[in-house]
Amino acid sequence: MNDRLLVEALRSGDPAAMDAVYDAYAERVFAFCWFLLRSREAAEVALRDTLIVAYAHVGRLRDHDRFAAWLYAIARVECARRPAPPGRRPDIPIARHDQDDVDQRIVAWNAVMGLPTLTRDLLELRFTHRLAIPDLAAVCAVSPKEVEATLAGAGAALQAALTAEILAHEGPYGCSARAALLRARPTEPAPGLRARLLRHAKECDACGVFVIDAVSPAKVYGLLPLATPAPGLRGRTLCCFTDPGMLAYRTFVADRVDGFTKAGFPVARRRGWDQRHPYDPAGAAIGPWRRIGRVAAGVAATAAIAGTVLTLVRWADSLPAHDGGNAVAFGPTPTVRVRPAPVRPGGFASSSLVSGTCGTATPPSAPPSAPPSGSP
Repeated sequence: MNDRLLVEALRSGDPAAMDAVYDAYAERVFAFCWFLLRSREAAEVALRDTLIVAYAHVGRLRDHDRFAAWLYAIARVECARRPAPPGRRPDIPIARHDQDDVDQRIVAWNAVMGLPTLTRDLLELRFTHRLAIPDLAAVCAVSPKEVEATLAGAGAALQAALTAEILAHEGPYGCSARAALLRARPTEPAPGLRARLLRHAKECDACGVFVIDAVSPAKVYGLLPLATPAPGLRGRTLCCFTDPGMLAYRTFVADRVDGFTKAGFPVARRRGWDQRHPYDPAGAAIGPWRRIGRVAAGVAATAAIAGTVLTLVRWADSLPAHDGGNAVAFGPTPTVRVRPAPVRPGGFASSSLVSGTCGTATPPSAPPSAPPSGSP
C-alpha cells in the first residue's frame, strides 16, 4: 500500500489502516526516535505517541505523498518533549567486538554526537532515511535555504569532529602537547577540548597526520548503530488504538500538539518539556524525571472528584557531560542491528571514507517505500 492509499485509509477510519502504517513505517520511525533519544524505552513511547498524533490529525496533511516526511516531523516533535541529556549513553552497543572496524564505529559515533543538533538531525534524515531537501526543511521546521546551508557546512563540521575524536582516541602517546590537552578532559567541556585539539593538530607534525581532509557523511553515518523495535512492540502499540481504557490518553496526546503549518506539518513551541498524561502507561519508567506538579485550586473533598492536575516534567540532567573520547561499553542486545558500512574501510584517512559530499540539493535517492533492509 503506497502513502496515498495509507492516508486515505486512515482518513476513512479503516480499522486495518494503523496496522498497515505500523508495518510500513514503525521500524524507520523507531530508529529515528532512538537516534534522537538514545533510549529504547523512550523511543517506544515516542513512536506510540507519533502514531497517535498521526491517527488523530491525518486530515491536516495536504500532500498525501509526503506522509513519510510528516511522520518523521511528528516524531521529532514528540522526541523534543523528552529530550536526551547531552551525557546520556546509548543503551544499545555502538559496535561489536567481532567487527574489524570497531574503533572506527566508536570514533564515528562520538564525532556525530559532537555535531550541532540541527546538523546531526539533518544528516541522519538525509543519509539514513533518504529525505529530500523540501522534506528535510518541513521535518526540522527550517527553510530549504537553511537546510542547504547547513548541509553545505556539515562536511567540514564532520571532518573537524572526526579529527578531534581520532586525536582523543590516540590518547597521550606520541605527543606531549596532546597529552597535556587530554589531561584537561575531565574538567573541560567537550566542544572546547575538540577546538583546542584541532588547533594543535594544525601546528603539530606528529598530530597533523590525523587531520581529516575530506569525508563522506553517508559512510560515517553507515557506521552508526541502527535500533530496531522489540518483537512485542507492535502488539503493545496497536492495542492503544483499540483499548477503551486508552481513550483519555489518546485524546491527551492528540490535543497537546501546538499547531500545524499550512502544509499540515506539526510545529513545536514548548521544546524541552514533557507534558505527560497522569495515566500514561509508560509512567515514570523513562529515566530519572523531575516532576513539578501544579494542583488546580478548588480540589473537591472526595477523591472521586479530585481536581485536574497538570504535570510539567523536565529532564533531570544528572548524568555527566558527554566526553567525545569515552568508549561505550559493549553488551549483548538481542534486537540490535548495526548498519553495515558500504565498504570495509582501512582507516578514516583512507579513500573509503572520503568520497561523496552532502551540500548538494539533490537527494541521494527518493524516500524508500519499504522498511529498511532486514525487515520481514
